[in-house]
Amino acid sequence: MRRDIIIMALLPVLAACQGANSIPASSGAQGSSLTLAGRATFSKPSAPDGKGPPFVPWIFVSNGQHGNVDVYNARTLKMISQCSCSGVGLAVDPLSGDLAVGTRSGTVTVWHVQSAQITLFATLDLSQGPYAVGLAFDKKGDLYAANADDNGIDFFASSEIQAGGGNATRTLLTSHLTEAVYLAADGHSLLADGYNVNGQPILVSVDTNTGADTIVQNVLSGTVPEGIVLDRHQNLILNDVGYNNTLAVFRKPWTGSPKTAFVYGSAQNGYYTGISLNKAQNILWAANFSLPNPRYGVGNVQTNSYPLGTIGRSSAGIVSEYYDSIAVDPQ
Repeated sequence: MRRDIIIMALLPVLAACQGANSIPASSGAQGSSLTLAGRATFSKPSAPDGKGPPFVPWIFVSNGQHGNVDVYNARTLKMISQCSCSGVGLAVDPLSGDLAVGTRSGTVTVWHVQSAQITLFATLDLSQGPYAVGLAFDKKGDLYAANADDNGIDFFASSEIQAGGGNATRTLLTSHLTEAVYLAADGHSLLADGYNVNGQPILVSVDTNTGADTIVQNVLSGTVPEGIVLDRHQNLILNDVGYNNTLAVFRKPWTGSPKTAFVYGSAQNGYYTGISLNKAQNILWAANFSLPNPRYGVGNVQTNSYPLGTIGRSSAGIVSEYYDSIAVDPQ
């Protein structure tokens, strides 16, 4: 999975701490997910007040290696539901609040999110697979999905999703970006981070009709772009992981130097592996991986102020949990 790529790209010390055989089994289960007719489902949410989105925000995070998708109550930071649905990438539709999950079986499953239950209603087939870390809804409810280890970004029209799914409406093929990872979209723009043919990290703007991509940032060599998100003013937030982990904010057209940057530590001690803004856009949520012990790592969800400048509350850490993606409902 991506975790091993990140380890090799960053620091040799992380490999010893975070290798697949060097950490104990995950202790993250809070209740258990259900299986109906061989299909994984979310366990019934255990929200103490019985309320979910849009009244109480929920935070979704995925562990691509173990395949679990965990759900947290944003007020209490307690895990309230879990699904063993082979989840890697995540995104929430800003119109409906539906959750998209990129699975390791080459599909994207889409779920209705309600206080009483999270229910599957559509399955979308990736054109290349094997999974998608990068998922992004636009303002119309259309979904973009980046095929892992590939330059193909699938587009699924909202009408197709509501009809229950199927093949991609069309596939955008980028040229500068040969491996797309995370995506960010709104009603006007689609951006992607990932790698060029030489393995160097870049950030590109993608034409949503033709797939033609324009490089807007050549990310510092030796660092790893680990998540992007657009705010309502079309400022782009980039999570760049390295010796100095940095959240950088770029004005459209996203070239040149960032207008603000916030350093939140070093990858030797931990880093964020995905970011998402809440609906009010005053909190930047992050999937966090830290190394409090030289033998294993700990995963949790972390709040940051937006505009950037302050690290806030976090959920209790879970040993050996490594979250690949994060999404907030409502958007």
